[in-house]
Amino acid sequence: AEGLNSKIMAIKRKACGYRNREHFKTAIYFFCGGLNLYPASS
Repeated sequence: AEGLNSKIMAIKRKACGYRNREHFKTAIYFFCGGLNLYPASS
């Protein structure tokens, strides 16, 4: 939980450019979600 909190706080420090809370929430999901964004090879 400590690592996740520090990631969120880092995003919050950079958040001065986000227009609203939805963009901030999306950034948290993007950076902390652990998604595999590489294209799938078939």
